Amino acid sequence: MQQMLQLAMLEEVRAPEPPIGLSAIFFEPGSAAQVAEELRSLGDVVAAIGAPLSGRHPVLERRGVAPQPESAEARRLVELLDLPVFAPSDGDEAEGPVPDGAYHDYPLFETSPDAVFYALQGGRLPAKRHPFGMQMRIDELLDDRVVDEGGDLWHRRSEEIDAVACALSAHRYAVGHASWLADSGEGALVLPGTGLPQGSARQGVVPPVERLQLPDERQH
Repeated sequence: MQQMLQLAMLEEVRAPEPPIGLSAIFFEPGSAAQVAEELRSLGDVVAAIGAPLSGRHPVLERRGVAPQPESAEARRLVELLDLPVFAPSDGDEAEGPVPDGAYHDYPLFETSPDAVFYALQGGRLPAKRHPFGMQMRIDELLDDRVVDEGGDLWHRRSEEIDAVACALSAHRYAVGHASWLADSGEGALVLPGTGLPQGSARQGVVPPVERLQLPDERQH
């Protein structure tokens, strides 16, 4: 966010009866040093970085997820936290489930906010600039029982929605319900659930609406 980082955190809220709620806390944007200091103050955490750390991940582009710009501040955050970053075991596989308990050895991982929502929805979503795209993202968070302790998710900036999506991916990673994708020569990207679906067509992502044609300029 304008060379600053957006931090959001999720914490489980236990209730007498399931399901478990997820309490969301948001912070003002800050530098890598500020975010690292806050995370270190919390003790044991699982952190998802929602920015490229190991390349553009062509596998995401092939499946319909637009690439994100690289972030020097995100890379700096990883350096400051000095925590092991998740990497799959050696092998020829390009994707697979995250092993149970991986967060003990690898409490930090890379993810992609758009890919998180694609994985949760099981398909392509409209872009965030489209109101329907934001509606689908917020509805997904609400369905996953994310509760905004400081307001309402509908009142949040798009960067905050992205940040809490990354936090949700971190929660799924910690409870053993996550998967990874990787391209040859690049690091792994972690997503919630069983994986990112294969690429889907852009058509049909947004419900059709009528748009009238303007006059042909050649007639004037």
